[in-house]
Amino acid sequence: MRYLYCKESAVVPVRIETLVVGIPPSPSVVVLRPLEQELSEPRVLPIWIGPTEAASIGVALEGSPHPRPMTHDFLANIISALRASVTRVVIDRVDGSTFFATVSLESNGETITLDARPSDSIALAVRTLAPLFVDEDVLNTSSFPYIFAKHPDQNATMDEFKQFLDSIKPEDFQVKE
Repeated sequence: MRYLYCKESAVVPVRIETLVVGIPPSPSVVVLRPLEQELSEPRVLPIWIGPTEAASIGVALEGSPHPRPMTHDFLANIISALRASVTRVVIDRVDGSTFFATVSLESNGETITLDARPSDSIALAVRTLAPLFVDEDVLNTSSFPYIFAKHPDQNATMDEFKQFLDSIKPEDFQVKE
């Protein structure tokens, strides 16, 4: 098992703005948005994820009960049974179009930080009600302007967002040096 003790850096609290569950070969994407949009230009951070993880996040967001625990439910149950808790999830790095995350656990007064995929981390955060953050540098280099009007029509907003998603590709997220 690999433990990752990362440096403390500036992080921005975010929420899940939307989740698009694609049926392969269409991609799935989770879109994160800073909680406080005190910026001159509001922005969103889309992250491409697998369809299984997207479905898992969607089930947790909807609060849909399952007769048996799904993988992320099982993981949350293990953490709880070990008397630990998820204290936060941070999307802390991006390399090309690949995002990286850390999950921080509190156990017996000790903080343990683990390397994880963003999709698994978000699925776990939704189930455990842990706060979700994005490293400020990641947000600055990989986010897009939030292009909707302040009080848009719901249907027009969804159409515009679908057009936005159809127009972007994973290659758009490569960090330019």
